[in-house]
Amino acid sequence: MPERNPVTDPEKVQFIWFGEEMSDNAKAGLRALSQRFPNSAKELVVMPRRPPGEAGRQHVERLLDGYRNEAQQHGVDVLHIRDHTDRLAAAVAPKYGKKTLDDIFSMEMGNQGYIAAKDLATFALRGTETGLSVDLSHHHMTDTEWDAVQQDRAFSQEAAAPVDFSTAELKVVDLSHGEDANMRHVLNASFMAMTPHHGEAGIDPQMMPHLDVFAMYTRAGTRGQEVAQAAANQYIGYLGQMSQDEVRKGNVSFRPNDDSQRFRPDSINLADDNLLGAKYNTQDPSRGDIIGRMAVSALADGVHLVYGTPTTPPGGTRQDMPMLQVDQATWKDVTMQAFQVGNVRVLPQLSLGKDNQNSWRTAPSADPSDVTGLAADRNVTLVQVSNYGVREAAALGMEGLNKPAHLPYEVRYSTSADNSPRRTPSPTGSVDVDQLRQQVAGLTMPRTPSPERPGLTGSAANPPAKPPVKRSATGPAMK
Repeated sequence: MPERNPVTDPEKVQFIWFGEEMSDNAKAGLRALSQRFPNSAKELVVMPRRPPGEAGRQHVERLLDGYRNEAQQHGVDVLHIRDHTDRLAAAVAPKYGKKTLDDIFSMEMGNQGYIAAKDLATFALRGTETGLSVDLSHHHMTDTEWDAVQQDRAFSQEAAAPVDFSTAELKVVDLSHGEDANMRHVLNASFMAMTPHHGEAGIDPQMMPHLDVFAMYTRAGTRGQEVAQAAANQYIGYLGQMSQDEVRKGNVSFRPNDDSQRFRPDSINLADDNLLGAKYNTQDPSRGDIIGRMAVSALADGVHLVYGTPTTPPGGTRQDMPMLQVDQATWKDVTMQAFQVGNVRVLPQLSLGKDNQNSWRTAPSADPSDVTGLAADRNVTLVQVSNYGVREAAALGMEGLNKPAHLPYEVRYSTSADNSPRRTPSPTGSVDVDQLRQQVAGLTMPRTPSPERPGLTGSAANPPAKPPVKRSATGPAMK
């Protein structure tokens, strides 16, 4: 391999593919990205979905063989991320650990949550080592795309200057097209943009760029790595906060002996106000919005926590509570502006274009475990078959135990009081901001915000509206 130029070539590039067999578009992306970064160390980071039992194990081995065969054609190593969660747990320690990551990845992969798993994995990877993470829906920027970028009203030489990988601490995507596009209450305890508590206290949300995580670079030992660690902790904290909210409403229960580092829902009901259920329900129209908000909010919180400066709100006095704000010079330094060219988001600083938008998403009709014919009803509960054991589940005649498929749920109708929640996985606590800044890898409070467009009102603090839909969900893939 030719000698790497430390200015123009990242130390390592990690291409991410989670789910099943690589699509033709993914294979084309692997080839194009390998050609784009010929002098960098390259890894194909994979997480194959594993159905239960021996058939599931064989299915994973077949997928891994396919990934390796494809990767070796381009001089790319393969990293099965589930074999490295002990190392990646350093990004979320000491509050969370290996079991936390394993639980969340199992839950996501068992419910076709490939995008959500990819987002958390990106934060963990970037929180533990130096390198650039991208998914496989990228290609080398074309001459036509470059010409279009130069005609964009937001174009400048600064916005298109190549990343200097010898000095960069952090680079994340900015989709704002030169203008602040999102608003939120920084470091609030939900993935939503705004909260009623902030509104009641007269605290206005902040405007900021619209960030994204489809490409992210960090350097180990710098504030960029701290941002990724903070984002990973925030992301898990959002799950904990949602879990607490739904447990209080009686919508979710957890295994009774699990501690705060485990995330293993025991049952999830079909109530229409169940946000955690919506996140893991492949049929729910709110699912994509929840997943996207969680990732972008976690990243924005991480940037504010590490790079923010306590500042008196505009028009405020020294008696007002200061807010963490990131100045415009810092935003420009840590972001890469994306230019929209047709259906492609072009990153001239990396000479890449991202296409195949939504190619990771799965059409609801493709879910083989759809629970049809059920109206949303608080008394209908989805109980993970994995909690019964394979023999008991097989006796129930459940699909998915004898062939590669999603682990389904048994539908139980119940009005009894002992269908109540058992515990929540991530209790909240109070932490000083300075302490958070010093020990960002060990956040002790789930915090959060989420992106919104200008002009939104306080209604954005409410959960996204969800029309009545047929619901389905599946449990974590068995190991």
